[in-house]
Amino acid sequence: MKVAVDLDGVLAESMLVWCDRANKEFGTHLKMEELDSWSSWKRFSISKDDFYRLLDQTWIDWEQIPPTEPGLADKVARIEKFGDIDIVTGRSKGTEAAAKSWVENQKVRYRHFVRVAGWRDKIHLNYDVYIDDAPDLMPLVSHNPTAWAILYDRPWNRDVPRMRKVLKAERWRQIPGLLKKIQEVRIQNDGSRKPDSYTRT
Repeated sequence: MKVAVDLDGVLAESMLVWCDRANKEFGTHLKMEELDSWSSWKRFSISKDDFYRLLDQTWIDWEQIPPTEPGLADKVARIEKFGDIDIVTGRSKGTEAAAKSWVENQKVRYRHFVRVAGWRDKIHLNYDVYIDDAPDLMPLVSHNPTAWAILYDRPWNRDVPRMRKVLKAERWRQIPGLLKKIQEVRIQNDGSRKPDSYTRT
């Protein structure tokens, strides 16, 4: 299988550092757990432009960004047996080099680093599985005849409804089991088995 792994929020805990920057600049007291939607900044009187400006600044200081989980490189390596892993991200062009440096520093192995203009463009890349935290990407995957998704649990995607071919992982350790289930269904390819949405292992 061809597997697309997102960067922000799936590998890199960039929003944790973003909150620190926003709090210093705007005098807020934001915590990552309070970012319960992709447009959370609206509730805190932060403009969309400021949101992305701060996120880009966060990536310029990429050394400050922690991984989403301890031992991340080893956890990602456990899915290599299921196919080719590409990192597919909507990082801005100006932060692409920094993002690559972060991945290399974390020793995460991958085949290609793919930058897209926005999350909507990911579905046109024809990956078999998308491991992502973007709530709005899930319907696009669900309606795609060949794609599957593993939604990595984050505060901003917990309201995503159940969908066909969208499974949910709370932690990286669950992802190999979900990929195995997807692989089995793809091999069967007879439409007789419908996986449970948001399967937990």
